[in-house]
Amino acid sequence: MRKFDTGSDAFIVRPYIKDGHYTDGTLYYDIEKNDAVLIGTKNKDNNIVIPDAIGVNEVVYPLTKIQNLGVFDKESYETSKAVTDNDNLTSLTIGVNVRMIDKNVFFRDSSSSDENKDGNNRMRRFAKLEYISVRAGNTTFDSRYNCNAIIQSEKNELLLGCKHTVVPNGVTKISAAAFRGCEGLKEISLPSTLHIIGPYAFSESHLEMLNLPSSTFNIGRYAFYRCDSLISISLHCNGINIEKNAFQHCSSLKVPESEVRFYNIHISVLSPEDVFDNGCNRLLVPKGCLSSFEEWKKCFHTIQELN
Repeated sequence: MRKFDTGSDAFIVRPYIKDGHYTDGTLYYDIEKNDAVLIGTKNKDNNIVIPDAIGVNEVVYPLTKIQNLGVFDKESYETSKAVTDNDNLTSLTIGVNVRMIDKNVFFRDSSSSDENKDGNNRMRRFAKLEYISVRAGNTTFDSRYNCNAIIQSEKNELLLGCKHTVVPNGVTKISAAAFRGCEGLKEISLPSTLHIIGPYAFSESHLEMLNLPSSTFNIGRYAFYRCDSLISISLHCNGINIEKNAFQHCSSLKVPESEVRFYNIHISVLSPEDVFDNGCNRLLVPKGCLSSFEEWKKCFHTIQELN
């Protein structure tokens, strides 16, 4: 906390009190000790810019926590601090002082209890989000190289992406549900540093092609589940574990022009049927390795060697 400084380069707003809470007419805030917390929005705005700090009575409180990006409701906030949705949100900018984002801000638990024991079966709150940025200077999160995503800097983990995301080099993990149900996501380029794709990471998106680098060694369960437009998969991985249901209910893998390509024989699965549906079109495997993929005939009409 410090004296309000109008000459600072930081983005600071001066809220007033309404309904017992601070607001600048667009966003609502609360004060916790010496920090400000974002607790909601006035309307379902398309564009949200989260300030670096708020100024109250000539004192600056850095905005360090996002608790809700949905419409602020005084009663629900004061009783349960419930997180709400905003179906209109298309653009989000995060201030330099944000250190914590509540786990429910971007995702909500799926209504289905099936396969949700580890809490990764989460639904996206902002399916229409197209532009994401973190202001330069934030030491916890970043949007390096204007990648259009939120990255947890220390872990190099991509937490949330959108249809315009370019996954930058250096990212090692795509977090659970990071692109789940992302409207308009048809293609994505993945860096040579990527190791892990989390559960549900791209499920129910509109990806058409997937090209995994050699560095990737794990695909989480349901990672590409119900990607109905997915027609081409290329796994260049040196060795990879593919978890349950990763590519199930991808209906376009059954059309005549679809292909799945394995460039290495070191593919670890419980069984092919746990990963792919029966009736997929064609699987291409390394030369001289057809015998290693006998059990995959349960899922693919044709298995051939790569040229």
